[in-house]
Amino acid sequence: MSLNFLKSLGFGIERVGLLPLRSPWIALLVIGIFSAFCATGVMKLETDDALSDLFRSDSEVFSDYKAMSKLFPSSERDVLVVIEGNELLSPTGLAAIRDVHQELEFVDSVDGALSLFSMRGAPNKEGYAPPMIPSEIPKLGEGFDLVVKGIKEHPLVYGKMISEPGKNGEQIALVVLSIKNEIKSSKDMSSAMSDVRLAAEQALEPYKGYSVDVAGIPVMRQEIKSAIKRDRLIFNTIGFIVGFAISLAFFRRPTLVFIASVCPALSVLWSLGLLGHMGFQLNTFVNVIPPLVMVIALSDAMHMVYSIRRNITKGLDRFEATKMAVLNVGPACVLTSLTTSLAMASLAYTDSGLIRQFGLAAALSTLMAFTAVILVVPTLTALMMRNEDKFRAEEHKHSKALNWLEDLSGKLANWITPRHLAMTIIGISMAVLFSIMHSQLNAQYRLSDQVPTGKDSIETSSRIDKFLEGATPLHILVEWPEGKSLRKDPEILDGIEEAHRIMEEQAGVANVWSVAALRKWLRDNEGAEAASPKSLGEYLDKMPVHLLTRFVNEKNNAAIITGRVPDIDAKDTLPILEGIKAEIHKNLPEGHELSIRVTGLSSVSAIQSSTMINQLNRGLLGAIVMVIILIGFAFRSREVAFLSIVPNLLPIAAAGAGLYLQNLGLEYASVIGLTVAFGLAVDDSIHFLNRLHLERSRTESQQEAVKNTLLHIGPVLMLTTAVLVCGLAVTILSELPSMRQFGSLAMTTLIAALLADLFILPAIIISTCREKLGRDITAPEKPAA
Repeated sequence: MSLNFLKSLGFGIERVGLLPLRSPWIALLVIGIFSAFCATGVMKLETDDALSDLFRSDSEVFSDYKAMSKLFPSSERDVLVVIEGNELLSPTGLAAIRDVHQELEFVDSVDGALSLFSMRGAPNKEGYAPPMIPSEIPKLGEGFDLVVKGIKEHPLVYGKMISEPGKNGEQIALVVLSIKNEIKSSKDMSSAMSDVRLAAEQALEPYKGYSVDVAGIPVMRQEIKSAIKRDRLIFNTIGFIVGFAISLAFFRRPTLVFIASVCPALSVLWSLGLLGHMGFQLNTFVNVIPPLVMVIALSDAMHMVYSIRRNITKGLDRFEATKMAVLNVGPACVLTSLTTSLAMASLAYTDSGLIRQFGLAAALSTLMAFTAVILVVPTLTALMMRNEDKFRAEEHKHSKALNWLEDLSGKLANWITPRHLAMTIIGISMAVLFSIMHSQLNAQYRLSDQVPTGKDSIETSSRIDKFLEGATPLHILVEWPEGKSLRKDPEILDGIEEAHRIMEEQAGVANVWSVAALRKWLRDNEGAEAASPKSLGEYLDKMPVHLLTRFVNEKNNAAIITGRVPDIDAKDTLPILEGIKAEIHKNLPEGHELSIRVTGLSSVSAIQSSTMINQLNRGLLGAIVMVIILIGFAFRSREVAFLSIVPNLLPIAAAGAGLYLQNLGLEYASVIGLTVAFGLAVDDSIHFLNRLHLERSRTESQQEAVKNTLLHIGPVLMLTTAVLVCGLAVTILSELPSMRQFGSLAMTTLIAALLADLFILPAIIISTCREKLGRDITAPEKPAA
């Protein structure tokens, strides 16, 4: 038995495509059964909208965050209802806040509401702590002035629950809602948010000049989920339409268009079906897999269909034409699938479980796209293209667009040949210059970039940033040993109070509150005895449970200090965190028994984002090296590996240089976009080098081989790049900033890759190569069309 197939560029894997030619009807039946199986998997897909999942890892930082979330679940589940208007500190303004607060407490999904109406004043001589605001709000006068004085002096209210007036007298007041723990599913949370909005708007309706909006992480999660659903519908629908339109414009034949278009549709079905059966969830990144798979499959299908069309035109029947396409184009499709999968899998080189999941899902989906193409194209060609003579007779009517691309490719070859040395120098110089610029990029991350633009949560959060100097929570988690008690051990309260002071004095942090603020307020108003552990405990017993549990979890020996930071870049948040940690280490006495950790989503994102983005960038570099090695191994040629460096490095470097020139940095979406685009862009180089190898086996002239390669492969490279760019262009329609950046970078990289493969790669080959490439690769059995 001959082992020549093992020397194939595709390691013989492409020969799977010969099986449907033996029994196309049986192949069609197998394809139908597998498609039905995958359809059941699609029904199992669920949406994951958790913002923290991007940072999910085994790191100590994320472990601290999960511990805090478990002890104080409301800390990241708060819904902030924002009431805005002029003169909120007036009888009418306070009445509006009161009515909103009371109405929200009756919403079924709300466990408790917290506002300035939840607060109590200092205890009187009998130990009774009266409400800070009486049930009947006084009219303007001395009585009302006393109420305003109490609001401004309370440690948990002024500057925290209600802002100081702005230049024009505008203010905001917060009603913080705790959502019941049983509200967990996306459907229940969406219903809860709708109920909250409706109740707040109805309560405020009698009051003119006031408005109400909602913010908070639960609101952001719902907006992300809605955007994911919208994107999925748009990506799948428009992506398929665009691919179909491009195929129709150039192939002009319904049969060829149908064959090329069925492959991406089945690829999406098979990929999502398998992911559903494997328990994957849809999220911001996994949501891009359908258009990604669609363009990969359509690109490979167009290479195959284009080759079949040329083979039939040259006189072969549909079976022989398909066989030659499988043997000549199939190996390159195998290698492009392997290199693209390898690039996708490099995303697993990160601590982020969410991105690792995307990388593995994308790698699997890429292999599914190849499987669909290598099985479906031969099957449908054998069953549908039954009249080859008629096809050849009518070909001149349908090939004008392709003939135009072939003429353009011929002119390009004639232009490059006398200028190959200059183009080589320009290409290498640009690759070096752009790489230097790319290396200057720094990691950056903002929470608001993960949320759809123009939505309530971001706009409302920006107003909270403006009036209360921060909407994003930052926490200090304080824990003490078993046997100790907040109610009897003053050193615990002293440690909490010192940590509170440190956070409050840290620049960039505002709206700090904890049990320490209450203790200080009691001490200032009632004396030192009122701030003793015992007296403080008695005061805490008078507080509503849903308010008390925001500060203290006595059952698990823990307390939390919460501040708010504005929506700023992660690199600007890091100095705040380091400053707090340094001061805690410096000021707390040695030998103290408290465990004190700075945490929260803002803390996790600031620390993890820089690490993870740098990991992804290193993973991209590793993927480039490994793909180049794989190309050299597949072609059995170090020279081919060398030739593939510049045309594959240049597009990535060019996209990075574009970010640098725009004064932007590397975000999650940008690094992932570059990685995905590299996996797609390298396909063009492989198809070019594969065709060059075939042409080089027929002529001794390197320039003639390059010219023939451009004539044959140039049109399909232009066509498939157009498909890839147009397919990924749908991401620009996304409401998610990260998805738009992903798409724009991917498109930039693909266009740069096409230019590199049409101008730079041929020039380098003519300038440096004199011998046949990939000497040991088995030649095709018959001349390829």
